[in-house]
Amino acid sequence: MANQLKLAVRKLKTIYSELESITLFGTLYDTTSGNINEVRVRMECLPGISEQFEICQTQIEELDDAVEDDDHIAKRIEFKDKLYSAKALLMQLLDAHLNSTSSSPSYSELTKYKTDTTMRLPPVDIPKFDGDWQKWTSFIDSFNAMFHHNESLAPVQKFHYLKSCLQGQPSDVIRSIPTTGQNYLQAYQALTNRYENKGVIIQSHIRSLLDTPKVSIASATNLQKLHHHVMSNVNALKALEQPVEAWDAWLVTLTCCRLDSVTVGEWQLQYNKKDLPSFKAIEAFLFNRIAAYEAGDINVGLTTEKKSLGKFSNPKVHEKKVFFARPADKINNASKCILCSEIHRLYQCKKFNDLSVPERREAVSRNRLCFKCLYANHQAWDCKFSNCPKCGQRHNSKLHLEEIPQKSTPDKNDAPGISEQSMCTTEFPTQSMHASGNSVILATAVVYVNDIAGVPQPCRALLDSGSQVNFITDACAQSLNLPRTKCHLPIVGINSMKSNVQKLKPVVVSSRHNNFSTEIILHVIPYICNELPSHHLKKDHVKIPEIVKDQLADPGYGVPGEINLLLGAEVFYTLFIGDKIDIESNLTFHKTLLGWVLTGKVFSSQFNHFETSAYTCFNEESTNSALSLLVTKANIRRSDEELVEKHFKDTHYRDESGRFVVRLPFNDNVSLLGESSYMAQRRFLNLERRLCKDKDLGIAYHKFIAEYLDMNHMNLINDTDPGKRTYYLPHHAVTKETSITTKLRVVFDGSAPSSTGLSLNDVLYKGPKVQPDLLAILLRFRMHAVVMTSDIVKMYRQILIHPDDRALQRIWYRKCPEQELQEFELRTVTYGTKAASFLSTRCLVQLAVEVKDPSLKRVITSDFYVDDLLTGCPTVDECYARYKALNEVLERACLPLRKWCSNSKELMSLIPTNMDDPTYRLCLTDQDRISTLGLSWQPNTDTFHFVLGAWNPPAHMTKRSLLSDINRIYDPIGLITPVLIKGKIFLQQLWLLKMNWDSTLSADLQARWVRFYSSLKSLDKLSIPRKV
Repeated sequence: MANQLKLAVRKLKTIYSELESITLFGTLYDTTSGNINEVRVRMECLPGISEQFEICQTQIEELDDAVEDDDHIAKRIEFKDKLYSAKALLMQLLDAHLNSTSSSPSYSELTKYKTDTTMRLPPVDIPKFDGDWQKWTSFIDSFNAMFHHNESLAPVQKFHYLKSCLQGQPSDVIRSIPTTGQNYLQAYQALTNRYENKGVIIQSHIRSLLDTPKVSIASATNLQKLHHHVMSNVNALKALEQPVEAWDAWLVTLTCCRLDSVTVGEWQLQYNKKDLPSFKAIEAFLFNRIAAYEAGDINVGLTTEKKSLGKFSNPKVHEKKVFFARPADKINNASKCILCSEIHRLYQCKKFNDLSVPERREAVSRNRLCFKCLYANHQAWDCKFSNCPKCGQRHNSKLHLEEIPQKSTPDKNDAPGISEQSMCTTEFPTQSMHASGNSVILATAVVYVNDIAGVPQPCRALLDSGSQVNFITDACAQSLNLPRTKCHLPIVGINSMKSNVQKLKPVVVSSRHNNFSTEIILHVIPYICNELPSHHLKKDHVKIPEIVKDQLADPGYGVPGEINLLLGAEVFYTLFIGDKIDIESNLTFHKTLLGWVLTGKVFSSQFNHFETSAYTCFNEESTNSALSLLVTKANIRRSDEELVEKHFKDTHYRDESGRFVVRLPFNDNVSLLGESSYMAQRRFLNLERRLCKDKDLGIAYHKFIAEYLDMNHMNLINDTDPGKRTYYLPHHAVTKETSITTKLRVVFDGSAPSSTGLSLNDVLYKGPKVQPDLLAILLRFRMHAVVMTSDIVKMYRQILIHPDDRALQRIWYRKCPEQELQEFELRTVTYGTKAASFLSTRCLVQLAVEVKDPSLKRVITSDFYVDDLLTGCPTVDECYARYKALNEVLERACLPLRKWCSNSKELMSLIPTNMDDPTYRLCLTDQDRISTLGLSWQPNTDTFHFVLGAWNPPAHMTKRSLLSDINRIYDPIGLITPVLIKGKIFLQQLWLLKMNWDSTLSADLQARWVRFYSSLKSLDKLSIPRKV
């Protein structure tokens, strides 16, 4: 490997030498006596040199792990700068030669010389001309060289070639001329007389300049297009001997009008003179801006490549990374946008951002991209890119839908959880209700659907003439094992809501009462609607005729039941025969090929249980579904929270020691949880390699796990039950140097996907928030004369998980690589699981419910934020009494308090020192500060302080980096808002400029931000009294 590295370094030096030699040649070249072909030859070598550098540099990065990534980036940017300089120098020489030898477009240089037919050259495509005046000169020069002056061709052959080159209007000019050798010159002259018009060609170039497309978003690609369009026309006008040098005023004005607002603003900032700028000045500015954006794209590309590929691939297998653009025929597909084929990332694509969210999802799925980082070669469950900031799920924020958790049929053999049955009562009834309290019964029928083996299986169907297609629930399609196609159909429903469904192969549906059967195409959706009808119908209010009783299409028409199918207009009108029986003024039985169906209006008195609601047929996968109506995410979340609350009340208890024992709040997807053992083992082996390299980290990690075992918070599993549902949690280390007690914590990853793609957190409910907001606690903390703070020792680990649920909290662990991997089971609430925060804080609230003292009840419910206590009283005596009462109550629940601190030295002297726990009472000096819910508090002076860490301006400031800078300053109650408002106004101005998140700011904007942020250092001297 060392020899390979030396060879690559030597080759890289050779590449640099070649580039420097070309630059030196351009510097010393004499424009009066030099051979211009030497310039052209070197110009053609530059792409090859760039490609050789790319291959060589990538090889060095793979072989040399000792060099930091930033150094590799710097080397690439340095080479790119030298390459640009060399290319610009050669282009300048070519332009100088062109200006000195320019000629009229009517006479090409090639037409003056006879072609050397003895040289074997690569084949050249036949030129085409479609009537575009700007292409005439290049066309006629190419045609003359290839055919018109080719003495080896007969005139009739030239005529045929001329006709094959012309398209559209030009072909009409010579169409009427017979194709003979004698008529060739007549046709040739007719064509040149028509298009050999210098004045029209000049006007066409000027019109093209006036029609220059406007840049909407500043990027390297868009600015490059603008630059190319303007310069190609300007250079053409120069070649046509137009006084372009005297056109600075209108060329500069036109260019500025076609630039985006951000780039125009930066141009005005850079050009601070009062006289009229030259066109060369704005052209040079554009060239530099393009180079700056390309350099920024390099950094973004490198960072994202590292995140999306480097972290997930085998450390011994290196993927080739592409950072620089190559010739068009060698562009790496990974750098091309899948929608518009331009060179930018998908999330930067305007066409992609203009799509609706379902259309974006469909595009990402169709191209097999990761739903989190939008890159190829891996899937979301292998991606370490952050989850959606809006909902925390495994997808990109650009793919976020207002989702409703998907429901499936609960497994009766599951461990006790929260079933869907308890959710589908009266809160979201699927029934069309009127304001008067009346309801409409929808037509339902039980039909036979042939499964994969051709065996008829009963399914309950809703008959709907308003649907153009037929639907089946995903659960029903899976139970029947129906074959699917690769075809996905976009559907549009009420309020133009869109969704995508998958089509099944044709399915046979038949009646239970006769020989009727038909073959239909069904489309799979996760959910059709809630149970129909929404309430039990009083059958004594429905008089069923004898002729109907034995021929009911749905014998359970009055009992709420699940809907498996929706039969649309394709078969709806075929089913209805026409006979009907009115049993009341509002109810009617209709005869169909499936049996008699009941429809009509039902009054509230005809329901056993009734509650007015709106029609809410919805797809639970997303409220953006084509079948969604009037269901909000907030309503569903509120319903889930009520279920979790009820589940806690029904299942929690306290053991003989007083400790809380709780059960995990599973949703109905728990039965879909897959195998996770292999994934957890692989993650542990990666962690083990890290611990072996970092000895100090390894010692601290194993000490933490040993404490887990010593405190009986986890136990070794010797005998495993293969039939038991399990889940293995990966774990890793998180260090916090500012912590007084625990510098290292082991965090468990409950979001790691199993073999089915679902994680433990996916099958758990989160639970409601049961404690006050942080703002309310901090404001109340400022009102007391005497205050004290504390926190609960290892709060999560003080609460036990029910033994039946512990199999879903298993881990793999061993102390050293020489030992065998062992299975352990976590016995307590585990940090990293979705319901951990709710279960622990809900136990605290339950403790308050059981307390009889009203003041103590208020403290426990209102002065705790998770495990942190911030409370106070008017006097020291009252505070000390509260201290003793809190200690007593929480100790009985095995929730001990520690890290007691107060602004009163008298109170601190009353709190004893615990020899078993040195952190029971904090012993602080007069200058010491502690973190109080993120705020720095100095108890001795009873003041709040703000500490800004060291800040170094990033090399490339962007809107994203500025937002990160301002958010580093934690001020939850707005104490320093008057200071920070200036920075937030600056950010707001960037928003108005419509700058991209990762666009590099101009030097002037960066300097303004550095001045502002550096001034914040004076906040270190600021102290704000706690008491108000």
